[in-house]
Amino acid sequence: MRRCKLCLMPDQLPGSDFDADSVCAWCRDAYPPYVTKGEQILAHKFKGLADHQGAADCLVGLSGGKDSTYALYRLVKHYHLKVEAFIYTHGGSKDFAIQNAKRSCEILDVPYYLVSLPGDTHTQSFLHYFKAWLAHPDSTAAGMTCVACKHLHILGSQIAVRRRIPYVVWASTPLEYSPFLAIKHQGDASHQYKREGMLHSGLQLAREIVQSPRFAQGLLRVPRTSILGCLAVFPNSAYLRFRYRSVSPLMFYSYEKWDPELILDTITSNLDWKIPPEIKEDWHTDCVFNVFKEHMFQKMYGVSYTDSHLSNQIRHGYLSREEARIKLKESKRFYAASILPALQFLKSQALMSQIDLSCFDVDI
Repeated sequence: MRRCKLCLMPDQLPGSDFDADSVCAWCRDAYPPYVTKGEQILAHKFKGLADHQGAADCLVGLSGGKDSTYALYRLVKHYHLKVEAFIYTHGGSKDFAIQNAKRSCEILDVPYYLVSLPGDTHTQSFLHYFKAWLAHPDSTAAGMTCVACKHLHILGSQIAVRRRIPYVVWASTPLEYSPFLAIKHQGDASHQYKREGMLHSGLQLAREIVQSPRFAQGLLRVPRTSILGCLAVFPNSAYLRFRYRSVSPLMFYSYEKWDPELILDTITSNLDWKIPPEIKEDWHTDCVFNVFKEHMFQKMYGVSYTDSHLSNQIRHGYLSREEARIKLKESKRFYAASILPALQFLKSQALMSQIDLSCFDVDI
């Protein structure tokens, strides 16, 4: 496996298309095409909000991670908006992230709501699809392990409708999107995200149902969770726009530039934001399930979300290739060491015998 001379993406991935100088297609295209609209455009969207009858100007989906915490801070302190927040909790939530979210709201005097799916629905959905993936490793099963999480878009929209809040603010950044998956940031005027059509996605699901009895079993056990999660996969999905017409999703980092150093400095100084010392990476480590997502894609492709996220940062000047390489090596060790504790956390350590950690032993 060769890695791109400029970033860290390997040549074995479909679409990498290395040229004679060992530069990948994504570097040649400067993927993702991330250009922010600017603070003035965002401020303009909030003009006239004094006329609405809602309980707040916007509702923030708050995970307790650094990006959503910074968005909350800016909306309150810079844009001077009346803000409320909701925190989606589930069987894979880390306590430190929930505490970060609560503490930030308390410091900023922001009302917040804790929401979740009934009982252990989220965890059971994850385990059904993860076991299906173990039986038949496939990108469809891997993607469906997080289908329950997409319900946060529904739960947030429901709060906004009930509270008559016009905007729900989301804090994902285009630099998170992997160019080798179906979901790709296209950088168009409205900062939408390309995804495969419903027909194609339905055909993928049908194929996996036929090929994997365990996948079919998982789908039948959690049909409502699966179907609604697929329909609400994006905050701006057609289903959500139709179902919650009075609510508009707002992608914060489509307007303000994602600046990790500024973000960390701001929230640690002003909101006492912190992560446990044993966690070296502050991206997606607030969720136990992410450990398994990294493993599944590493096993299937020899590359994970982290390779892509770091490579995106290299292209946009946030990291040098060597800095990213060191981070990537550290992340592979971290995730390999985190699998067993994560299974123990989910009381599913018996699955360890089916997991091959050697996939993390890659040349970087």
